[in-house]
Amino acid sequence: MVSLKEIEQAREQFPSEIIYTPLMKSSAISDQVGGQVSLKAENLQVTGSYKTRAAFTILSRLSKEQKRYGAAISSSGNFATAFAFMGSVLKIPTAVVMMEKTSPYKVSRTKNYGGEVVLCQNHNQARWDTLRKLSYDKGLTAINTWEDENVIRGHGSIGSEIIEQMATVDVVIVPVSSGGLIGGIATAVKSLNPSVKIIGVQPEGSQAVYQSFLKKEICELPEPNTVCDSLVAPRPGKIPFDHLIQYVDDMVLVSDKQAIGAVKYLISKAKLVVEPGGAVGVAAALNGVVSLKDKKVVILLSGGNIEPQQLAGYLVAEP
Repeated sequence: MVSLKEIEQAREQFPSEIIYTPLMKSSAISDQVGGQVSLKAENLQVTGSYKTRAAFTILSRLSKEQKRYGAAISSSGNFATAFAFMGSVLKIPTAVVMMEKTSPYKVSRTKNYGGEVVLCQNHNQARWDTLRKLSYDKGLTAINTWEDENVIRGHGSIGSEIIEQMATVDVVIVPVSSGGLIGGIATAVKSLNPSVKIIGVQPEGSQAVYQSFLKKEICELPEPNTVCDSLVAPRPGKIPFDHLIQYVDDMVLVSDKQAIGAVKYLISKAKLVVEPGGAVGVAAALNGVVSLKDKKVVILLSGGNIEPQQLAGYLVAEP
């Protein structure tokens, strides 16, 4: 298990490119839920998501030889862009395996940050097969981000920041995909203040971690179907899941309609662009999925990488 000390050591090594993101009070959400709600705006992080924290921690800790040949991961988008960006910062070659159905917007952004994109068939096993072949053919270090403690160390820095910014917080709400983000945040927050309640949120169409949490064992749901394309891991990683079981208090679900409603709400009320997967925590709050009355609450906005046309479609659609 990753410790708070390891998280703080990773955080101390962050370059200036990684932003200490603001904690923004939301009077609109606070009034609606009857609590004091603030938003941790990782959508404003460099490359538009929290993933740069773990990307740097992974890449910076490679051996000298590994750095020379480069590294590769598989990602649906946000880790891809963060990995490519941090590779360019550290001057380490990077490659990312992405499924053919990945949006051209996210493929283009990854390439623009300097990463090589390798497309594979639209199923999970193809991602890992392609990643292994890439490692064998080019000598790249293949990294399974679901099973790397540096992911917990890097993302745990968000939890430390939250406690620094609001030491008296009662509840922290976090979007969940494979579990690395919430595993890191929960480890840091609970180590600093064990009384804080940690709640994870998944979309109904991609609820592998939710089901795993309920059953206290790893479950796989191989065909996620959701607009929250940053939250589509078919199962939790074992390392994140161990941290999640140890530190997370509850998991809840929201619908795609609720996630899209939260995207629109954040544009209107907070003037923040957030992708559906990054807005599921707000969706849970606005729709009463979690009870926040009289609580001091931090909701993580995990990313803001949404295609302009997609966002425009949400904004002009009927409620």
